[in-house]
Amino acid sequence: MSSPVSLLRHKLRELGVQAFFLPHNDPHNNEYLASHDMRMPFLSGFHGSSGHILVTDDMAFLWTDGRYWLAAEKQLYPEWTMMKLTEGVPKYFEWVEKNMAEGSIIAYDPMIITADGLRMRKEYFEKKGFVFKGLDCNPVNEIWEDRPPLCPDPIFRHEDQYAGKTMKEKLDEVGSKLKEKYLLTNALDEIAWVLNLRGNDIDFNPVFFSYLVLEKTDSNIIPHFFISKNKTINVSEYLESNGVIVHEYGEIFTYIQTLTDEVRVDGSKCSAALYEKISKPINKSSIISELKAIKNPREIQGFRDSHVRDGLALCKYFAWLENELKIGNVWTEYTAADVLTNFRKQVTLNMGLSFGTISSVGANAAIIHYKPEKDTASNITNKSVYLLDSGGHYLDGTIDTTRTVHFGTPTDWEKECYTRVLLGNFDLERMIWPNSWSISGAELDIMARRRLWEVGLEYNHGTGHGVGYYLNVHEGPQGISRGRKAELVVGMNVTNEPGYYEAGNFGIRIENVMFVQNHAEIKGSYCFENVTMVPYEINLIKNDLLVDSDKAFINKYHEKIRNTFKPMLEEQGDALTLAWLERKTSLIE
Repeated sequence: MSSPVSLLRHKLRELGVQAFFLPHNDPHNNEYLASHDMRMPFLSGFHGSSGHILVTDDMAFLWTDGRYWLAAEKQLYPEWTMMKLTEGVPKYFEWVEKNMAEGSIIAYDPMIITADGLRMRKEYFEKKGFVFKGLDCNPVNEIWEDRPPLCPDPIFRHEDQYAGKTMKEKLDEVGSKLKEKYLLTNALDEIAWVLNLRGNDIDFNPVFFSYLVLEKTDSNIIPHFFISKNKTINVSEYLESNGVIVHEYGEIFTYIQTLTDEVRVDGSKCSAALYEKISKPINKSSIISELKAIKNPREIQGFRDSHVRDGLALCKYFAWLENELKIGNVWTEYTAADVLTNFRKQVTLNMGLSFGTISSVGANAAIIHYKPEKDTASNITNKSVYLLDSGGHYLDGTIDTTRTVHFGTPTDWEKECYTRVLLGNFDLERMIWPNSWSISGAELDIMARRRLWEVGLEYNHGTGHGVGYYLNVHEGPQGISRGRKAELVVGMNVTNEPGYYEAGNFGIRIENVMFVQNHAEIKGSYCFENVTMVPYEINLIKNDLLVDSDKAFINKYHEKIRNTFKPMLEEQGDALTLAWLERKTSLIE
C-alpha cells in the first residue's frame, strides 16, 4: 500500500508542480484543528499543533518549533525529515532557494494560507526566480479517502449572565471603532465571542465553522452570519431577535464580491482565497480581537471563581494520586488523566476539557507538548518528576494550569531546576511598571528566564499567552514572549509558564493565569493578579535559593489557598485532600 506522501507526489506530478507547501491550518487560521483538517498528521504522522510541510518529488520535510522537537522525532513517519525552527536551520523557502531549480513551481492551497503570509512568500519566491502557485483544490483532500466529516452539532448560546455583555452591547462597541462600511472576520473565537454563541466543531475549542460580516449603517450594526443553517436550529429566535441575517456557510465567497464599499479585514488571519474576492479591502488588525482580549468585570470574576472550583478539583486529584501510589496501586499517565477528567466533570458549570491533558512522568515530561497514549503511557511512580498541564472549560472561564510534583525524593538537581523555574515565575508575577510605558510581553519575557540563565539553562517556548473566556485556551494579541508586541493593559490576562526540560530525564513547568490590574498602592502603575489556585510543590523547593521575600510570597499564596479550600473540604468530609492540603501549604521557614 502506498504511503500518503507517495500518493501526494503522484498528484503533484499530475499537476505539473515540483513541490507542495502545506501549513498546519484551516480556512479560519485556527491553531487547533478539527479532525477534518488534520492534513499534517495524515501525511506525516506528526500530531503537534504547529508546523508546516514541504513535499518535493524526493524529499518530505516538517518544520516545527521547540515545543515539539522531541515529539516530532518520535511521531514522524520514516520517510520524513524534521527541520527545527531555530537559528542555523534553513526555513522552507530558504531550502527551496538552495536546493531546487530556478523556475520550479511550489504549489499551495489558498484556503489555508493567510493573505499576509501569501503576499510575503509570493514576493520572496518571485524575486528568487520561483513560482508560488495557488491550487483550486488541495491535493491532500483528494488522496485522503477516510477523511473525517465536519461536526454536525448545533450551536448554542453563551448566556448573558456569564458573558457579562449582550450581543448588542458588543456589536455597538465594535461599531464605535469601525470606520469602514463593513468588517469581515473568519476567526471563529471572535465570532463566538461577539455573538455570545458557542459550539463543538473543534475538540477542546467551543467554536463553530462560520464567517461574520458586520455592516455599519447610520443607526446600527447589521450582522451577516455565514454558517450551515441546520446548526442554528436551537438559536434561531435569538438570532432573529438580534437582527442577525443568516446565510449558508459557503455563500460568503459570492456575498463578499457584491460589496463595493471598503471592508475592514485582518490579513494576518483571513485566507488568501477569501481576501482576493474583496474589491476594497482595508487590511487592519482585528477590532473584535482587541475588545475580546480586555475582559469585562463579569469575565474577570468568572476567571477567579472558576479557578477556585477547578483548583479544588486539581488538589483532590493530586491527593488521590499520591495516596494511590502510597498504597501500591498502578496508574499510568493515561489512566490517571482519565481520573482527573472525571474530577472536573463533577465541578459546577464544567463544559469539558480546554485541551488534551499533558500527563507526563520522567523523560516524557521533557516533551513539552507530550500526549499520553493508552497503549504506550508510562507508569506514574514515586521515583520521577510528574508534570501535569491541564485545564477545563466552564461557563464562567477557561483554565490552563501546570504543576510539577514529585511523590518521592527528588534529586538535588531536580530541586534546583524546579526552584529556578519557580523563582522565574515569581519574578514575572511580581512585576510592577508605570502604565505610561506601554509595556508588552516582549519586554517582560526576560524576567521569567533570568534565574535559569544564571546557570546556563533555557526553555524553547514562549512564557505566556492570553486565555479565552469559555473560548480557546490560547488567545491573542497579548502574550509573554519576544514576539508579542501588544501592550498589556488592565483587563488582559496572560499565562505565566516558565519551564526547564532535560531530554531523556525530566521536565519542569509551572503555570498560572494572571490578570493585568491597577496597582492598589502605587498610583499610575500596573501589576499582575494571579488567579490560579493550586499549591506549589514544596517537596521540590530548594530553600537555600530563596530569600525571605520569596518565602513570604509562597507562604502568603499557600495561606490564601488553604483558607479558601479548608472549609470546603471540611464541609465535604474530604479528609484525604484536607490532610494533603495542610502538608502542601505548610509554612516555609
